[in-house]
Amino acid sequence: MVAAGWAVQRALYETLAAYPPLMAAVTGIFDYVPQWQKLPYVTVGEAVETDWSAKDFEGREHRISVHAWSDHAGMAEAKAILGLVDEALEHMPAMLDGHRLVSLRFLSSRVIADVKDEVRHGIADYRARTVRE
Repeated sequence: MVAAGWAVQRALYETLAAYPPLMAAVTGIFDYVPQWQKLPYVTVGEAVETDWSAKDFEGREHRISVHAWSDHAGMAEAKAILGLVDEALEHMPAMLDGHRLVSLRFLSSRVIADVKDEVRHGIADYRARTVRE
């Protein structure tokens, strides 16, 4: 059995990469972005894992950020990509290599502009809760 955090990250990545509408809109899904990667793309970002156990189960709460990167003028493309990320994550599997996904909830999103590089950066935050099987 793998650690809960790694199981969630792997399932999240695989779920995003397996969603055809998202993959048609971006050049890839990355944990580490290759140098000179063309925009737009998605990265699986920061993750914070905390205890979510109770007397009768061992659980973890995961706060996960997914990033959309775009060089399209305006915020529309980054927002559309975040929408596709949200759609894709509706298909996240419940069984995660020794852990069960109890819930996956959208928390917030925002799109910011990096004026210097003319890049739009969308960030969506999710909360996942898992229990050890």
